[in-house]
Amino acid sequence: MSGKEKVDKVRGELGLFERIISYIPGYRGYKEKELRRESDRLVRMEIVNKLRAAKDTIKKSLTNPIALQKVSSEDAWRLDTLTLRLDRVMQRIDRAVAGYAGIFDAIKVKEDKLDTVIQHDLSLIEKAEAVKAGAEALASWSKA
Repeated sequence: MSGKEKVDKVRGELGLFERIISYIPGYRGYKEKELRRESDRLVRMEIVNKLRAAKDTIKKSLTNPIALQKVSSEDAWRLDTLTLRLDRVMQRIDRAVAGYAGIFDAIKVKEDKLDTVIQHDLSLIEKAEAVKAGAEALASWSKA
């Protein structure tokens, strides 16, 4: 799903009052930025959820005592390091600034910059899916 599709999805969920008030001059541009920020936040939440699922899969595969016997101590250390890095990445993505700039701030956040951020975050979803697939492959290996 592209960034424009995400924004359109959030825009489609506007209530009647929000659609009526969007005709007030000045409010529409403000609301458009808010919709972009909200769609970016939703994309980031999806990334975090995928990474959390990957981390949980790795942790579950390491709770199996038979699988632990197959893993060397160096590999166990690497898996532990991987889960710690996943934690760190999830926290950074989850707590990332949402692109807000106040009316009187010297630096303004433009819509095209917000769209670029959404596109970047969408590419992170693909990478998070790859990490999740790798974690699932690891889990299936440990069951064999």
